Amino acid sequence: MPLTVPYSFTNATIAEAGEVNSNFTAVKTFADALQAGTNITAGAITAASLANTAVTAGSYTTANITVDAQGRLTAASTGSAALGGDSDQIVLSSQVFG
Repeated sequence: MPLTVPYSFTNATIAEAGEVNSNFTAVKTFADALQAGTNITAGAITAASLANTAVTAGSYTTANITVDAQGRLTAASTGSAALGGDSDQIVLSSQVFG
């Protein structure tokens, strides 16, 4: 969704304060909606426009991953299942987050 301002101005002419304020209000409303995620055009963010991370593309088995505050994977490595007791048993460990 493109930004639309209600008034246009010509150089070296008088601009009415109410019209200027209406333009500022339109810009603020648009920016607030961007922050809320509602004015982002579908398809505007493509894979090519995303910054690369340190994670190598591929499949990870029993992965150890790190996720940043924006939900991006910033580190990944293949882990290993802990085996204990009989060879047909898997010992699961727990991870506490917080």
